[in-house]
Amino acid sequence: MGHAYDVIIVGAGPAGCAAARTLTKAELSVGLFDKALFPRDKTCGDALIPDAFHALKKLGLIGRVAAISYPTHGMRLISCDGSDVLIRAHSACMPRLKLDELLLNGAIEAGAEFLPGHDFTAVLDEDGKIYRVEFNVDGQVASARARWVLLATGAHPAPIARAGLLQRAECRSFAVRQYVRNERLAKDFNELVFAFDTTVRGGYGWIFPGPDAVFNIGIGFFGSAHKHNNPRRHYEQFIAKLPLAQELMRDGEIVTALKGSPLRTGLTGTRVADGGLLGIGECIGSTFPLTGEGIGKAMETGILAAEAIIVKHGLSRAAVAEAYTRSIAALQPKFEVYRKAEFLFNWPYLTNKLVTHTGRNAYTRGKVEGLFNERSDPEFLLTLAGWRRILFH
Repeated sequence: MGHAYDVIIVGAGPAGCAAARTLTKAELSVGLFDKALFPRDKTCGDALIPDAFHALKKLGLIGRVAAISYPTHGMRLISCDGSDVLIRAHSACMPRLKLDELLLNGAIEAGAEFLPGHDFTAVLDEDGKIYRVEFNVDGQVASARARWVLLATGAHPAPIARAGLLQRAECRSFAVRQYVRNERLAKDFNELVFAFDTTVRGGYGWIFPGPDAVFNIGIGFFGSAHKHNNPRRHYEQFIAKLPLAQELMRDGEIVTALKGSPLRTGLTGTRVADGGLLGIGECIGSTFPLTGEGIGKAMETGILAAEAIIVKHGLSRAAVAEAYTRSIAALQPKFEVYRKAEFLFNWPYLTNKLVTHTGRNAYTRGKVEGLFNERSDPEFLLTLAGWRRILFH
């Protein structure tokens, strides 16, 4: 195979498809490669929050997502001592199997050529102007050429290392989830539930409602907490301890087995750019620390990389790399604040106080709502003044 494109994208998840749709709408030719055959599943909480809505609107796909996603009308936070609070939130849920298929179709209809079953093996700089990207296809070597290459292969370190962008193999976070159908519970359930519990110390558990009375239930560990935990055992303990999880499972039908995946968070561990090779999505750590939100962030990095190529492709590789690196650097301070706020997961006493205070104090409620709706950063959790207000007012 000797296909030639303006841009090759390796990975057809949210980041890759967002980049592909953006590039093809600017009349650049795109080869979109993935090792999987679609539709394919992905470990994820499935929640869409404001940043995802913003990216989908920019891609012109928000109407399609709204038509088949499950709208939710708030986020309920449950603390370790059982107290809870409901906050306002603009959100919806859509299984990744369906969302990724929708995004892929959006890229294809815009003009991208999709080539599944291509396992990325190498990217080679032929002459300082053109890259040759090699794939394993049923045991045979296949290749394609392009001026620009976008790597969107996800969290696993092996393909990132093969591309020469890996700085740290260890992923900071880990999550497991499964799907459970419960038609009785679904009748009056329209909230995203986040549960902070000692069985998930270093992270949180969740129960999110989705279409067709199917719930996404799981737990996630952040920082390096997963290194000291057995995710399956702690997931079972989480279900056994949380009353809402017990109710879901009591007469629920398990739809899928428990599935887990590492998460790259905080925009760390991977070089963002090397000449005309740009990393996008979870392979560069686009998943948010603290909240674990990744869908919107992945699409945002894909759009930013595409825009850098569109604006600067007539110039040098260095000009494109600099423009994209500058865009990612602008996001870094926000990611760092969220990373620092992860300490909260290791202190059940503090999460109890935060949830309780949020329920009775309008100022703190506004701050927490701003955090989850991404109107503000969690800086109030990093100051003495903020914690004085939470602990003593």
